Amino acid sequence: MRDLTSKLDKFAISFSALCVLHCLLLPLITALLPAVGAMFFSDESFHRWLLVGVLLTSLGGLTLGCKKHKQWQLFGYGSLGIAVLLFAAFFAHDLMPAEGEKLLTIFGSLIVAFSHYKNFNACQTGKCH
Repeated sequence: MRDLTSKLDKFAISFSALCVLHCLLLPLITALLPAVGAMFFSDESFHRWLLVGVLLTSLGGLTLGCKKHKQWQLFGYGSLGIAVLLFAAFFAHDLMPAEGEKLLTIFGSLIVAFSHYKNFNACQTGKCH
């Protein structure tokens, strides 16, 4: 079970990093290669699929890890990060400029990655019961 938790943590960190890279690099890549703008990566559905990946891996990894090490604040951090990502994905585009939406997404992704990093460390350092 510890192995599954660490794999889910790693996947969730990867999804969060992909969100950050997507937010930072897609505008540059689109400017350099305009055809990329018409691809799946700039479509709203790509954002939603990334969010699904973050949700599934985060809920699984954090729940399993927190059941072992009892540091439930890490689940709280992850939930906060996911809430920020959900807000950015579904509401921010109507309430703020695109730059604000990107910053919010990056912030949420960093919170999720932080919670998984701490969850992974808690399970690897023997703090799991």
